[in-house]
Amino acid sequence: MIVVAKEKDIPDICSLLVEMHQSVPLKLPPLAPRKVVAALCHCMQNGRVFLGYKGEKLGGVLGVQEGEHWFSHGKFLADLVFFVSPGARASRIASLLLRSATEYATMRGLPLLMAVVNGEDVERKDKFYARHGFTRIGGVYNRGF
Repeated sequence: MIVVAKEKDIPDICSLLVEMHQSVPLKLPPLAPRKVVAALCHCMQNGRVFLGYKGEKLGGVLGVQEGEHWFSHGKFLADLVFFVSPGARASRIASLLLRSATEYATMRGLPLLMAVVNGEDVERKDKFYARHGFTRIGGVYNRGF
């Protein structure tokens, strides 16, 4: 089941994001809880945060927010966060979350930009996005994590 998040959902989302942060193979800087809450609130006000449930348990989150190209006044929606808990990855939560974000972008009349910003299972993620009609347009390169 997919629902639109409300501010009351932020503690549950934060718990899921702690799991995400701990599961990334790179050594990331520590989470800043107030900054995470502020970013989620901003995303809720300037876009949508979708939650995917597996039964009663929160299994995934996808937040998209409006942005503007640095070189143009053209607007788009971009993901703030997209994470599905390892225990929910065998379900359809990722596809349902992405479909919800795509429908929201269509409703807003904006392109949707999604990013893969960690090096885990990149080929699988490329195939996932391709199955959902996305085209790869770039990459993220890291030196220092």
